[in-house]
Amino acid sequence: MGMGHNHDHSAGGVQTATGGYRKRLIVVLSIYAAIIVAQVVGALITNSLALAAEAMHMAVDASGIFIALIATVLATKAASKKRSYGLMRAEIVAVLINCLLLFGLGGFILYEAVERWFNPTDVAGGGVIAFAVVGLIGAATSLVILNRGAKESLNVKAAFLEVMSDGIGAAAIIISGILNVTLGWNQGDAIAAAAIGVIILPRAFMLLKQAINLIMQGVPAGIDLDEVRASIVETDGVADVHSLHVWGLTSGVSVMSAHIVPDSPDGAPRTHSRMLDELTLIMRERFGIEHCTFQFEEPTHLDHEGLMHRDLAGLTSTPAVSGGQHAGHSH
Repeated sequence: MGMGHNHDHSAGGVQTATGGYRKRLIVVLSIYAAIIVAQVVGALITNSLALAAEAMHMAVDASGIFIALIATVLATKAASKKRSYGLMRAEIVAVLINCLLLFGLGGFILYEAVERWFNPTDVAGGGVIAFAVVGLIGAATSLVILNRGAKESLNVKAAFLEVMSDGIGAAAIIISGILNVTLGWNQGDAIAAAAIGVIILPRAFMLLKQAINLIMQGVPAGIDLDEVRASIVETDGVADVHSLHVWGLTSGVSVMSAHIVPDSPDGAPRTHSRMLDELTLIMRERFGIEHCTFQFEEPTHLDHEGLMHRDLAGLTSTPAVSGGQHAGHSH
């Protein structure tokens, strides 16, 4: 299967957006492991719920990064008879699992924070600040490492947002520690913990929305279906297009299929071959779509398609369910 991600034509065959950042994710995971250990020790020493919450938060985030790493390995598995696209969509499953973990953790931390607010306990503010600073430095370093990949891969973006929220959480803990040291105010710890719980939830919703768009085979972000349609129709030799679909296999890997009605349906095969090359080039250069399937057909062919196909096509050029034999594949 000669499909490659549009930013990386590596010799390793299939390359998903996340796969290109595997080493960086491993480095971040190592940084996280060190911070989590430090914060668990810190929480025990200082009796800080906020540090404990941040350690749990970072543990879930680390597990999210770990799941993403497993998914990058699965995503490179070769296609099989049962899975013609291999396990590329494993990354989406990884993001979904991560979302569920985040929702659960956010609710748990908020519950504990309310409990601590009403029953405050003594917190060693100086120690809290020291351990939170370690967390902040680690998060800042990780953000720099992941910055570029966050623009290309849903999983790296997930990791980036997780690290960012961990940095905000660490900053909230530092503020609560300063309040504790200067004013002797223990309830700041509960507020910092609650802030960590609240930070988690919107991010989980956002990731869920993006993952669902991929599962529902929605048009990937950054691609305008009307522009794709216009580009095809404007191509020399194309009379009309219908059954146009663009969807994402996983983040960074877009796929499209379309039924093309040429100007001269009975044109020479060489003409169709030239159009195929031209359309493939347009899809790759203009929209970053590497895997295209174009079917050339006569104007009357739509009448011979299945009922659902014709229904959704409305016998016009609105998007429809594609069917029939695929005349041309470009890789």
